[in-house]
Amino acid sequence: MTAKNKIKLVDCTLRDGGYYNNWEFKKDLINQYLKVMDDIKVDYVEIGFRFIDKIKTKGPCAYSEENFLKSLNIPKNLKIGIMINAADFVNSKDIISLAKKNFTPKKNSLISLIRIACHHNEIESTLPLINWLKKSGYKVGVNIMQIPELSFKDIKNSVLYIKKAKADILYFADSLGSLDADKTAKIIKKIRLYWKGPMGIHTHDNMGKALENSISAIKNSVEWIDSTVAGMGRGPGNTKTEYAILEFKKQKSGNDKLVNLLKLVKDYFDPIKEKYKWGSNPFYYYAGLNSIHPTFVQEMLGANLFDTEDIYSNLTYLSTVGGKRYSKELISLGNKLYKDINKGSWQPNKVIKNKDVLIIGPGNSIFLNKKKIIKFIKKYKPIVLVLNAINPIPKKYIFAHIVCHTLRLLSDIDKYKKFNKYLITPYSSFSKNIKSKIKSKNVLDFGLQVKNKKFKFEKKYVVLPNSLAISYALGISTSGEAKKIYLAGLDGYNDSSPKKYEMDDLFQNYKLEDKAKNIISLTPTNYKINIMKKI
Repeated sequence: MTAKNKIKLVDCTLRDGGYYNNWEFKKDLINQYLKVMDDIKVDYVEIGFRFIDKIKTKGPCAYSEENFLKSLNIPKNLKIGIMINAADFVNSKDIISLAKKNFTPKKNSLISLIRIACHHNEIESTLPLINWLKKSGYKVGVNIMQIPELSFKDIKNSVLYIKKAKADILYFADSLGSLDADKTAKIIKKIRLYWKGPMGIHTHDNMGKALENSISAIKNSVEWIDSTVAGMGRGPGNTKTEYAILEFKKQKSGNDKLVNLLKLVKDYFDPIKEKYKWGSNPFYYYAGLNSIHPTFVQEMLGANLFDTEDIYSNLTYLSTVGGKRYSKELISLGNKLYKDINKGSWQPNKVIKNKDVLIIGPGNSIFLNKKKIIKFIKKYKPIVLVLNAINPIPKKYIFAHIVCHTLRLLSDIDKYKKFNKYLITPYSSFSKNIKSKIKSKNVLDFGLQVKNKKFKFEKKYVVLPNSLAISYALGISTSGEAKKIYLAGLDGYNDSSPKKYEMDDLFQNYKLEDKAKNIISLTPTNYKINIMKKI
């Protein structure tokens, strides 16, 4: 077991927490935070990243430049660290020149510790960078990411490379939040076969086990522990600093000032948490169990575009195809994916013009009113468009399914193939990889662009205020010059849901358009839409 007086606590709130607010922390918060970290005797504060992108679109804690650090009230005895991504350097033609461009020698810097986040296949290429940073006077740590997913051979090779480079600290990260106490102990034993130096752990709280895994690590010879204030960090967050201090208070001095930390949480971080809502939940737990990168969950929750069923369906898909690495391609949601105009090739007016359209959503009312819906279809013969992969009525009545979210599309691709109906989607907007997965003679490519509070109905594409499937369906129907638009299964949300107001705004703004069609619901709805009483 690690000697109590050797435990080092690294608070990385401003670095890991920056994934929520784009590393935009107010100066007064940072200064108060630094004072409190000094009060409770945290060993290092990881102030942020040092990203090397040329277009600096993020807050100052994403770059942690020396001028920014000099502007802060850093306590004299508080040591400052930063993190860099190995991927930013290993792809460079001249890794040392890039390092010299981004770092000054330690004697001219306020930074003491530099940690390098590495996937196991990047570590060997990182050795020159480690050597240069050490020669420049910095203490260097190497973080092996996603270590629970590595084979014993990969762990061995990674450790031996780090040993060869004579790094000061070997860290391993539970990036996917999939560890428990026993697994943590086993990984440490594997590493200790080849590494006898200082070791650290970075835990994520997907399954509520971040603190438990940190304690297990300490019991098994790990000396360095990461934590964040209020657990603020990517996805569900990390071991809470306030818990780490309490747990290790016998090992740390200065805990008489713990109240200052608790006040910092209450005054500064609780309001931020209320806004961004990090913390574990069943989705993060599921992601941890299935080794899915937590950013998938974070993005889906933050986008406010997916229902519970959607998120679960997407995670199920990722659990089968592999979601260890976060992919912007897969999670390119809504406004992000459809920022630019991508004109489609299909013209809906060739099918829809002067005909009624029935759009069917996922609400329970479609099952309670199934006979009414089928009676309507038989009598009025509308073009039936179904949102996403629901299958509420006999296939013979359905013209097409509508979907415009990549992850939702991929998660349900087998269902669409089984349905053997037309699939209307912004095909032209997708990457080659996604196109290859859905390529079919049944795909109808209708373009989509998202602009705030905009509607524009063209022959082969539509401009909408959002990328909700119902918005896309309204756009298709309107561009297609439908006679009337009927809805079924658009039951609506309760009055406390933000989506209720979003949908109300959608329908109200749509009605103001010159080309807007009359909308009538066949089934009960909470939205301000006329309901058809009799057929």
